[in-house]
Amino acid sequence: LQMLRLHLPDPPADSEEEEEAAAAAEGAAAQSSRSSIPMDAEHVELVKRTMASVKLPSLGIPAWASQISEDQWKDVVQRTLQARQS
Repeated sequence: LQMLRLHLPDPPADSEEEEEAAAAAEGAAAQSSRSSIPMDAEHVELVKRTMASVKLPSLGIPAWASQISEDQWKDVVQRTLQARQS
């Protein structure tokens, strides 16, 4: 995977501006959740089935993505996230 240069970039350093932006985003998310449409289990499943059938054009898929499996990529992401938390 290293040969394919598959890695997640380091997160940017926190700054006061980012903290303010995050606080604003949380407020917007709270407002959005209050105005969201309630969905029962049947509608949730309908959305899941619909989204599962969405296919992205192959031009949007980077070349390296065809060289590793989904499980390998998930492992790279998981290890990177764990390393950042420790």
